[in-house]
Amino acid sequence: MLFKVSILKLTVGDILQSLITVPSGIRLQSPSGLGEIHEQNDMPGLICLRFGPEVCETVRARISYAFRVFAAVFGYKVLDNDSNAPATCLFYGEPSSSSSESRWITVPARYIPESRAASGQEFSKAHFAKEECHLAFGLDEKTGNPDWLGEIFWWLSASNELGIVTRDSVGRIPYMDTIFGRQGISTRKPHASLLMSWLESKLRNGDRSQELCRAPSPIAGVEHMVVCSHDVDFYYTDISSSLLRLFKNVGISFRIYRSWSFLRSNCVLFLELLGGKRIGDYLPALLNAIQKAGFHSTLFVVAGQNHRRDPNYRLSNLTDLLCEADRRGCSVCLHGSYTSVLGGGSLEEEVREMEKTLGKKPLGSRQHWLRFDNHQNLFDAIERSELMFDSTLGFPDVVGFRNGASFSFPPYNFREERPYNFLEIPLVLMDGSLESEARANREDAQEIADQVLRESRRFGWGGVAALWHNPIEALAVPEHINQVFWKSAEKRECYGEKWMSAEEFLRCSLVRYRDAGLLEGAQVGA
Repeated sequence: MLFKVSILKLTVGDILQSLITVPSGIRLQSPSGLGEIHEQNDMPGLICLRFGPEVCETVRARISYAFRVFAAVFGYKVLDNDSNAPATCLFYGEPSSSSSESRWITVPARYIPESRAASGQEFSKAHFAKEECHLAFGLDEKTGNPDWLGEIFWWLSASNELGIVTRDSVGRIPYMDTIFGRQGISTRKPHASLLMSWLESKLRNGDRSQELCRAPSPIAGVEHMVVCSHDVDFYYTDISSSLLRLFKNVGISFRIYRSWSFLRSNCVLFLELLGGKRIGDYLPALLNAIQKAGFHSTLFVVAGQNHRRDPNYRLSNLTDLLCEADRRGCSVCLHGSYTSVLGGGSLEEEVREMEKTLGKKPLGSRQHWLRFDNHQNLFDAIERSELMFDSTLGFPDVVGFRNGASFSFPPYNFREERPYNFLEIPLVLMDGSLESEARANREDAQEIADQVLRESRRFGWGGVAALWHNPIEALAVPEHINQVFWKSAEKRECYGEKWMSAEEFLRCSLVRYRDAGLLEGAQVGA
């Protein structure tokens, strides 16, 4: 079967020496700084972190995590504290008068655990390089600097959501109860990325100048990476299922979208269905279109139907199409069913079912309806299933950076005080949330999408996800929202941007996280 592969543990040597499929024009970066990759000459070097004796073990674990994610994003190789190699050294805590410590860059230790920093706290504001920064722990009175690492941890760990007890009708954390909804903070600015850029400026320039430093890409000739994806939430199985979907859409066009174009599109699709066209059978056209456009994508498909809100198809209905997608270089991953984490806990079973049916274990997943009740439950399920990535963290009705990150990162395990051993690829742009936000704010959808991608490009090399369910037919959103997908894809060449599958992204970026001491033992298909 097309999907049968062996599963190997990746090392840096594996990544560099194996023959892998990456987008045209992409070469892997050499971690040694030698060889083909000319951009490596401008990469940061070695870095280490040391703590003052007053910093407790819990805080050390959390700050070390934020430090390692920062190092991965900016391309530093993290050294152990007992190494004597020359390196940039950060000191977290209250420095002594030691002559050796005078050469270290001090990060004010202002972070306090979430039990003392309630999620309802108000931000303070600071300005750097003409940017407004929202700080959970404020500025140090002596130096005027923030606790960069504590602030980065606060964003990436979703500490601001820990104390929220309300849930919406689907079981999710409501957007209006988050720090964004309560305080009117924009989701379109990657706040953690801004803090990382500020910290990097401190390392490079000290206090001589204020400039935002952009994280260098791990692959030559590519400035920014977008993980393109499509959740298969509906597919043609018979004429009755397509008729039901179209009738629902007519109601949606009046009740929710209030869109004449969506109504008109679905009326046309209705007539085409009656004329014999298989409405909803869009994967062949999608694969052809993205191949012609010159990029690959990731298909998230549901492997279990245990709830009325799960898709209408069975995995076996799509086997041949999914094998063809794999053959063409697209990733096929798991769309965790409605009850896979919340209300059933069947994610591991669905991973096994997908592997059994398709002959290949999925690398990652995204929850159907973006449904999870709290981060720990979601992340524990991902780790138990031994997946390499998740891409659930986004909002259903708002676009932008839920964790303030315009980059991928391993989530944090509060129960065991360690990073999880998989990546979160943040979902920053989705067709449904884009339509909802554009309609609610009476903004142009293309301008909103451009702003989100522009903000991500400003700070680094990306690793963010874009999701369009069905950009071929106006079954999920109005046609003008689908056009945003294709127009955004067309613009990528202007910015040195690559749209790629999740598997391609993992192959290109894993070396960064490994050099920072993260994702040890992660696996990927050959």
